[in-house]
Amino acid sequence: METIGRDLREMQRVPLQPAHIAAIRAAGTRKHYPKGIMLAEIGAPADRFVYVEEGEIEVVNPFTGDRLVPSTLGPTQFMSEISLLSGGTWSLPMRAASDTTVVEVPRSAMLRLMAAIPEMSDIVITVLAARRRRQLDAGDGMLVLVGEDEDRAVRRVAEFAARNRLPYRSYPLGSAEAAHVASSCGTAPLEPVVVFGRDVVVSDPTPEKVARLLGLDQDVPEDEAFDVLIVGAGPAGVSAG
Repeated sequence: METIGRDLREMQRVPLQPAHIAAIRAAGTRKHYPKGIMLAEIGAPADRFVYVEEGEIEVVNPFTGDRLVPSTLGPTQFMSEISLLSGGTWSLPMRAASDTTVVEVPRSAMLRLMAAIPEMSDIVITVLAARRRRQLDAGDGMLVLVGEDEDRAVRRVAEFAARNRLPYRSYPLGSAEAAHVASSCGTAPLEPVVVFGRDVVVSDPTPEKVARLLGLDQDVPEDEAFDVLIVGAGPAGVSAG
């Protein structure tokens, strides 16, 4: 089961309270997914919050199709990422490891619930932040860079990802890992490359293109007034939001 929570050293999960679950069920729709069905694809909009009632959800390695991490999501847990808050995209592919029943709440409705129930919001944000920390620590990001040390464009993407605390993996040219990426994606063995997942090879990579893939390029209306502007999406920015 999931080993992500308030304190990663203690591997302690923070549970939702019965009142929170009742509110989620009232705002959402119950759905059933047979074993093997994908619930989230890399780069697809993170447009819903998924509470697990029965079954099991696993993270998938897009290069092999196997389970990526040993921990899974089961009953009373939820499938979501920090990108839910900003309207970004899924960074990890998720699959039903067994026949699974969930309650899905659209992003807009979930954000309203979190605003109305601060205690639930604290729990959700704590877990999402812990999951992102685990991704960063384990290097489980689906953004894969090859040739960072040799290619300026790839290095700029790496700097962008590191600056924005986006999980990614970086392999040197000529390494066994780089050769595996090239074989999986159909790129030249000794060619610097930026890959998102397995199927999206970013041609002429730039931070802007990667931001679009991750759903970070928000189209903010230039003629709309805002009362508050929060700059930065680290722990302090997320807490302020």
